[in-house]
Amino acid sequence: MQSVTGASNKLSSIYTDASANPYKNDVNSNQSSTTIMTSPVSKTMISPLSTIQSTLIPSLEGIDLAGRILEWQLKNDNQFPTLSDQIKIGEAHGVSGLSDVDYPMLEVGPNGLPLLRQMGLVNRIPLPPELVEHFGHMQSYCMMGLFPLIQRAWLSIDSDIYVWTYEDGGDLSYFDGLSEPIIAVELVQPKPGIFQPHIQYLLCLATTVEIVLLGVSFSGSSTNYEEMHLLPEPLFAVPTDGAYIVTITGTTNGRIFMGAKDGCIYEFFYQAEEGFFSRKCRKINHSKSTLSYLVPSFINAAFSEEDPIVQMVQDETRHILYTRSEKGTIQVYDLGTDGQAMTRVAAININTIVQSAANIARTVDRSSFRPLVGIAPIESSESTNLHLVAITASGVRLYFSTLPWRAFNEATPSSRPATLQLVQVRLPPGYAANASPQRPQQVHSALYSHGTTFLATTTASENDVVWTLSNSLFPAAQQLSETQNTLGLDGKTWALAEVTPSLKRQVDPSTFAPPAPEPPLIVTQHAVAPRKFIFLTTQCCHVVTQLRPVDILRQLLFDASGPDSQAVRAFFQVLREDQACATALILACSTSIQDSQLADWAARAFFLLGGDVKVSPSHMAHPISSPASPFVVNSPGHLNSTPSNFHHQQPHFTFSSPDSGGVGTFNPNAISTPQMQPYSPHSNNVGTSSGGAELADYQFSGRHNGLYLYFGRILRPLWLMPLARDVGKPHQPLLDSVVNSEELLTVLGQLNALKGFVHANIHQNGPQSYQSSEKGRLQDAQMQERKSLLAMKQLLDHTVEVLALWKVLCDHQLHLLGQSLSAEMRMSLKTTLFRDLILSGSDTCIGLINALIHRYLDDAASTDAISEKLRQVCPSLYRNEDALCTKVNEQLLKARTTTMSRMDKERLLQQTLETCKQIPARINLAHVCQQLSACQYFGGVVELCCVVAEKLDPQHRAQQCYSGQQEDPAAVEALLARKNCYQQMCLVLQKLYTAAACHPQSPSVPKSPGPMVQTTPQGYEEGLSPLEAQRLADETLSLALQSDDELCHVAIFDWLTDNKWDDKLLEIQSPHLENYLKRQTVGQVGQQQQTDLVAKYDLLWKFYEKSGQFIAAARVLSRLADAHSTAISLPMRIEYLSRAIVCARAAETSSFGNAVQGQFLYEMEEKMDVAKVQSQVLEAVSRLPSRDADTISRLHSDLLDVTQLYEQFAEPLGLWECKLAILHCANHYDSALVTSIWQNIINAEVKKLGNADTETKLATLGSKMKTLGRTYAQSEQFFPLEFLVKTLETYSVRWNGPPGWVVSIMLTAGVSFQRLFAVYNRLYGAKDVVWQAEGKPNHLLKVLADMLNRLVDSSTGGLAALVPTADRRALIGQCVEAVGVYLTDLFCTTHATSPALITEFRTLQGKLELL
Repeated sequence: MQSVTGASNKLSSIYTDASANPYKNDVNSNQSSTTIMTSPVSKTMISPLSTIQSTLIPSLEGIDLAGRILEWQLKNDNQFPTLSDQIKIGEAHGVSGLSDVDYPMLEVGPNGLPLLRQMGLVNRIPLPPELVEHFGHMQSYCMMGLFPLIQRAWLSIDSDIYVWTYEDGGDLSYFDGLSEPIIAVELVQPKPGIFQPHIQYLLCLATTVEIVLLGVSFSGSSTNYEEMHLLPEPLFAVPTDGAYIVTITGTTNGRIFMGAKDGCIYEFFYQAEEGFFSRKCRKINHSKSTLSYLVPSFINAAFSEEDPIVQMVQDETRHILYTRSEKGTIQVYDLGTDGQAMTRVAAININTIVQSAANIARTVDRSSFRPLVGIAPIESSESTNLHLVAITASGVRLYFSTLPWRAFNEATPSSRPATLQLVQVRLPPGYAANASPQRPQQVHSALYSHGTTFLATTTASENDVVWTLSNSLFPAAQQLSETQNTLGLDGKTWALAEVTPSLKRQVDPSTFAPPAPEPPLIVTQHAVAPRKFIFLTTQCCHVVTQLRPVDILRQLLFDASGPDSQAVRAFFQVLREDQACATALILACSTSIQDSQLADWAARAFFLLGGDVKVSPSHMAHPISSPASPFVVNSPGHLNSTPSNFHHQQPHFTFSSPDSGGVGTFNPNAISTPQMQPYSPHSNNVGTSSGGAELADYQFSGRHNGLYLYFGRILRPLWLMPLARDVGKPHQPLLDSVVNSEELLTVLGQLNALKGFVHANIHQNGPQSYQSSEKGRLQDAQMQERKSLLAMKQLLDHTVEVLALWKVLCDHQLHLLGQSLSAEMRMSLKTTLFRDLILSGSDTCIGLINALIHRYLDDAASTDAISEKLRQVCPSLYRNEDALCTKVNEQLLKARTTTMSRMDKERLLQQTLETCKQIPARINLAHVCQQLSACQYFGGVVELCCVVAEKLDPQHRAQQCYSGQQEDPAAVEALLARKNCYQQMCLVLQKLYTAAACHPQSPSVPKSPGPMVQTTPQGYEEGLSPLEAQRLADETLSLALQSDDELCHVAIFDWLTDNKWDDKLLEIQSPHLENYLKRQTVGQVGQQQQTDLVAKYDLLWKFYEKSGQFIAAARVLSRLADAHSTAISLPMRIEYLSRAIVCARAAETSSFGNAVQGQFLYEMEEKMDVAKVQSQVLEAVSRLPSRDADTISRLHSDLLDVTQLYEQFAEPLGLWECKLAILHCANHYDSALVTSIWQNIINAEVKKLGNADTETKLATLGSKMKTLGRTYAQSEQFFPLEFLVKTLETYSVRWNGPPGWVVSIMLTAGVSFQRLFAVYNRLYGAKDVVWQAEGKPNHLLKVLADMLNRLVDSSTGGLAALVPTADRRALIGQCVEAVGVYLTDLFCTTHATSPALITEFRTLQGKLELL
C-alpha cells in the first residue's frame, strides 16, 4: 500500500510550486493576451475604446475555457439517471432485487458492521414522564403520531391530546375540551385569507360524534416554533353523522380530507363567510353520488362490504390524492392542476395487485405481495412517469404509474392521472443468489421518501428492527442499487416520519429555471443538512440521521485518524475518484479551527486518492463518457464492459485495494453513467512525442474533475437564476435581488474557502520533468489539465469578485439603486442570469458600479469609503485607475455645486484636468467634458480632448488611415477614437453657439394669460448671456483650430457641415479646409448621397470664390452643370453655367493664359445657349398631354447637345418651335426645313383655335407670331418674312381681319418698316391668284394703304417713328413710285373697292410728296 507521503510527492505539476516551468511560454501566452474587459467606471469615466493590459484582469480565453467546462459539469449534474431509468420501465413490466447488484454487499469492518453505514442514531429521547403516568388512566382509545411540520409528537388518550417536542421532550401542551374519545388526529395548514396571521396551523380532531378544528399558534419567530399554543375554542366543528373517521390528511392549500371506516372519502370544507346556499363549514362525501342519498342506509349496508380507509397520502407536486384501504384497495383522486378539484380516477383492489405482481415476479411467492402496509407518492422531481410506491408486509415495493403505457415517454410533471397500473416489483434484500438469508419480515410500518425506504419489522421480542434501503451512494448507476442497514429500536414503532426542513428561505433556482429532475444527494450535500427521521415508540423517540457522503467520509477519516485506511479507499472506489474528490473538498475547504485537522486529512485524501492524468492508445479501449468529466476517457483497467452489457455480468461485489487491480470491484458509477457527447475545449487526441500517427485519449485526473464539480455545485443554486425581479406594487415596482445578502454571504463563504484551497495548491510554475516514462503523450495531457485548472482558478477569482460586487449592491439597497437605472438596464437585470453575469457580464458589472458611485455623488457624499470597499472585494473590476476616475468625478461635482472663489474654482478644475491627463485612456471623455462645460471651463475641454486623442493614438495611425496610407483594423480603431474625442469638443461648441443664438429678451407673444413667466430658451447655457456665449464660442473655436492635428480641424468642419453652418465654415482660415472640401466631393451613389454631394460641391466653389480663385470656382461650377445626376435640375444647371461665366469673366488674366481663359469662357457661353434650348424643350415636353416622367428626368439629369435634343426629343415628339430653336442655336440653315417648321407652327396654332371667334383667333395667332418674331425676326434665314406675311394675310382674308393685323404683328416683332414694305410690294407685284380666289383681289392694296397711312400719320409718330433718318428719303421715293403703280392698276379694275382705294391713294400720294 502506498504511503501518504509518497503519494503527495508524486502530484501533478499544477499542484506544486516548483522553481522551473517547462511550459512557461505557453502559459504566458494565454495570460498576456489583451483583455476586452473594461473597468467599471469606464462606462461613465472611461472611453470604451481603451485597451487595458493588466494581470489582475482574468483573460477572456481562460474564463471562456473554464466556463464551458463548468457548464458541462452543471449539465451533467442534471443528467443523472432518474428512478424510472434505474428500474428500467417504459418498455415492459419488470422485477428487480434478484441480482447481487441491486443490493451490493459492502465490505464490513472489524466490528462486523459495513464500513459505509448511511444511517446513524443521533439521539434517543424518552417520552415526557407526565405522559407515561396518563397511560394508566386510558379507558377506551389511545393513539400516537408525529407532526414533523412543527417538530412535535402527539399522544391522544381518550378525549385528551398531548403535544410535545420530540427533540428534547419539552413544551408539553394538551387539549381536553372534547367529551368523546379522539379517533383521528392531523395537523394541517389553513386556507389562506380566512384566519388571523397568528394562526399558523390547524389541529383537526375527529371523535365519534364531531370533527373540530383548533387554531395553533407559536410564540417567538414564525419558523422556530418555540412555544405552542392551542386556542381553547374550536374554530369550526361539523358532526360526523355516523361516519367513523379513521385517518385525516391536509393539503398545502388548506383542504382537509378524511378517510372513514365506511370506505368513503370526506372533505372538511370551511370558508370565511356563509353563502346563499352553503354554510361556513360542512362535511362533503366525495365517494358517493347525490342519488346514493335517496337509498336507505340499511340497504347500502346490506349490499356493500365495509373496507375502511386507513391511509391517505398526497402528491403535492402533481395534486393527486391516493388512498389505501384496510383490505389493500388503492384509489386515485385527481385534485386538478390547481389542487381545487376532486375526481376519482381509478381504483385497484388487492387481488388485482397480487395478480399483477405475480405475473411480473413469477418466481416469488404470492404471499409476499400482501398485505399492503403503506403507500407513498413519488414526486415529479424524482420521476415523471412513476407516481406511487406501495410496500407490503414482506418488504416488497410495488411501483405504480397513473399513466397508460402509450403515454410513458411523453410524461411531464403536469400530466394528469388516467389509470393506476403496476409497472415494477422491487424485492427486498435476501432474494439474490449470493445474498444473506436475512430479509425483512412482518413489516407493519413503512416510509418512503426521495429514494430512501424504512421498513419497521416485528421481531420475537417487543422491540422493532428497522431496515433502511437507500440509493444515495450510487446516483449514477444505470440500475437501481441500494445500500441496506438495520437499526434496532426500543419498543414497537407507532409512527415514523421525516423531519420537515425549516421554512428558512433557500436559494432555489427551480422558481426561475426550467424544471429539471431533483439532483441526487451527492450534488447538493454541501448545501443541505443531513436528513433526519423520527421513529416514535411507546418508550421514546428515536432521531435517526441519514449520513451524506461527506458525513461518511468525515467519520471514516476520524476513525482512521487520516486518509491512509482501507475504508477511505473503499469510499473513493465506490463514489469514483471525481465524485469522491468533490466530496473531500467540502471538508478540505473548511475554515473552522475545530476542523483544521480534519481539513488536512481530507486534503491529503484528495491528493493521495484523486488519481492522475491517464493516457492510453485509442486502439486499446473503447472510450466512454462520464458525467463527471467533459472529456473522452478510456475504461478503467478493472472494467471490461460498457454500460450496455453491464447487466449480463455477475461480479463479486467486494471492495479491493486500488493497488490490487480491482478485477471484481463493484463500481456502478464508473460503468453506468449517462451516455453523452464528449466535450473538450481542445482536441481530445494528443499526439505522441515522436510525432507518429498513433493517437491517445487522455482522462483528466479525479482531482481536476472534483475541483470543477465542487465549484459548479457551489454555484448551482445561483447559476440559472435572474439577477433581480420586481417587488412591491404593480404600478410602482421596485427592483430587488432574487438572492439576498445572507444567501450570497453563504455562497461567497464556500467560494472563498475553495479559493483559499486552490491558491494554496495550484500554482503557475511546474516541475522540470514528470515522473513518467511516457513523457510525450503524458506531458501533453498534463499540460492540458494544467491549463484547464489555471483557467478554473481565474474563473473562481472572477466569480468571487462578481458575487462580492453583487452583495455590495444588495447591502446598499438595490431597490433604491434601481430607481436611478435606465429602463433598459432594469430590464436587463431582470433577464440576465448569474451565469451570464459571471461569464460575460463585465459591461453589466461596470454599469452597476457606475450607478453605485453616482449614488454617492448625487448625495454629495465622499467616495473614498466605497472606492476602498470596491477595490477590496473586486480589484479586477475596480482598480486604482477607477478610483482616480471616481475622484475626478467627485472634484468636478464639487466644482459645480460648491460655492467658492473663481480662483479656487479654476485651481480645482486645473487639478482635475491634470489628473485626467494621467489616465487619458480610462476616463469617460463625454462625462468629463460635460462637467467641465458646466463649470464654464471650455479651454480645459479643448485641451483635454486633444491630449486624450494624442494618448489614444501615439503612433498617429489615425492620420494614416484618414489619408488612405493604412487601413488595418488598428488604424481604423485609432481614427474612431480620435473622432470620438473631438466630438466632445464639438458638442461644447454646439452648446455655446446655440446659447449665443438665443435672445431671451426678444419680444414674443405669451403662451397663456397671466403673470409673465421667465423662461430659459432650449440650449441656452446657464449663466451666460448671448453675447458672452458668442465670445466664448469664438474663443473656444479659435483655440481648437490652433491644433496641429488635421483630424481636429476635420471634426470641426464636419460639425459645421452637419449643422448647415456653411457661412461659418467658409469664414474659417484653416490650411486643411480646401483638402477637406475636396475629400467631401468624392463620388457617392444613391439619390440622397447625390444630393449631399451637390451640397459639398456648392461649398467647394463658394470656398474658391470667397478666396479669389475664380477660375477654380468656375471649373467646379462647370463640373456641377455637366454632372449626370437626378439631384441637379435643369434650372440649377443653367444657374451653375451662369455663375461659371461670371467667375470666368472675373478671373485675373495674370493667373491664367488669355487664350485658355477665353476658350473656357467661349465653351461656357456655348453651353449656356444649348442649355437654354434644352430648357425650352423641357418646357414643351412638360406641356404635352402624354408627357413621360423618364423623358423629363432625362432632360433634368444631363446637359444634352443640339443633335440629341433634335433627334431624341424635338423630332419624335413633334416640337416644332423647339426644332426652330435648335436650328437657330446650331446655325444650321435649310430653307425648306425652316419654311416647313414655320408652316407647322402656324398650323398647330390654328388647329388649337378650332371654332373660336374671329377676334380670339386673330389675337391668339398674332400673339404667338409676335413672341416668335421677337426671337427670330433679326435672323432672315430663320424668319422667312415673305412666306410668313403671305400665310398670315391669307388667314386675315379668311377671318376678315383688319388690313393692318399682319403689319402690326411684324412691326411689333421687330421687322423694319422698309423691309416689310418691300415684302408687301413684291407680293403685290406677284399678282398671286390666291387673293382673287378668296374674293378680295384688292386685299394687299388695302394693307399697303394702311402701311402708308402709318407712315404719314404724324399723330402716331409717322415717318420719324418707323424709319431711320438715313433711309427716309429713299423710302419716300419708293412709296411715291409704288403709289403711282397702284393707281394705274386701280384705274384698270372694276372691283367695288377700287374707287375708294383710288381716292385714298391719291390722298396718300399728295402727303408723300409733301414729305
